[in-house]
Amino acid sequence: MAGGKIGIFGGSFNPPHLGHRKLAVTAADALGLDRVIVMPAGIPPHKVPVAFAGAKDRVRMCELTFAGDCRFEVSTLEIDRGSRSYTVDTLGVLREQYPGDELYLITGSDMLETFKQWYKWEEILSLAYVCTAVREKSAVLDYSGFTDEQRKRFIPVEADPIEISSTQIRRMLADGGDVSAFLDGGVIEYIKENGLYEDRFPDYRRLVESKLDAERLNHSFGVSRAARKLALKYGANADKAELAGLLHDVMKNAPKEEQRRVIEAGGHKLTAVELANSKVWHAMAGEAFLRCETDIDDEEILSAVRHHTTGAAGMTLLDRIVYIADFISEERDYPDVETVRRLADESLEKAIIYTTTYTIRDLAAKGLPIHPDTVDCYNDILINMTEKEV
Repeated sequence: MAGGKIGIFGGSFNPPHLGHRKLAVTAADALGLDRVIVMPAGIPPHKVPVAFAGAKDRVRMCELTFAGDCRFEVSTLEIDRGSRSYTVDTLGVLREQYPGDELYLITGSDMLETFKQWYKWEEILSLAYVCTAVREKSAVLDYSGFTDEQRKRFIPVEADPIEISSTQIRRMLADGGDVSAFLDGGVIEYIKENGLYEDRFPDYRRLVESKLDAERLNHSFGVSRAARKLALKYGANADKAELAGLLHDVMKNAPKEEQRRVIEAGGHKLTAVELANSKVWHAMAGEAFLRCETDIDDEEILSAVRHHTTGAAGMTLLDRIVYIADFISEERDYPDVETVRRLADESLEKAIIYTTTYTIRDLAAKGLPIHPDTVDCYNDILINMTEKEV
């Protein structure tokens, strides 16, 4: 609506809690906002710890937290951007989308202490009013260092905060504490149903943290979450799926010489095809490393790690889940990823046919050898699918 007043309320929302909702509602009421855009942040890979819920999970929890008030809508603008998000960039996009409206950036009470450290903070003030929560209208805020014109862009909003942080809530959840006073009931159920914020495998988490770079670590956490969700959907052991997803790339960042040494120490002699395509080594090295250097002795988990890249004939349900989870984890952004996600929601087998077909065509087009396991995987899945599934 032209000439309207739009609030922007951003944060990691990991998870969103009742304090967030109270601040946003208070600001909307005090400023007479027509709508408030709730903006979950796109978290850069180098900042993503295992305790972070996935982007889709944080979006859904925001939808549950802010449901029931028609002024609020949840935006995926920053998440969809797929890279480091700066407030000034988000405001710039919103200014283009709503040229006739006034923008109001809703922030916490401690914002002024660090505002001048924000990227392009002066431009932020030119794009939006900055609304700061205060305990009392008479509170004295430190605007030293700002010009008179800049000070006019700050609007204090009286708010009685709920003294809790998302970090504290995550700790309470991990310890099995009662968070009903701090989270919407729907959010609590969502967290339970999806197994969020439980550090079920701290020793193995530390292992992959010690062996993988930030980008690969982010991917491994994403695959573990995707594998757990697929396991819950298709009736596999969710803990096994999550652990296999966490460990699947444990040797990915190891030098090729080390990968080969670990593979051969595990009793496997590389074939001519494998020697010609070292991209498949990390999966074999991962299985051998876990078998020889850790206490992982579950053959299903070891098999899922071994086959997550090439696939194989006769894959177990867990094999299939981790294989597909590797394709659809939330940080994946290749052109066909949404197609694979849709197929995975319909049938693991349909998703595997699609991905193995792509892999075979891609390798052939590049003149690279195709691992026999990938061909066997395609044939086995295709032959055993019913006419209806095909």
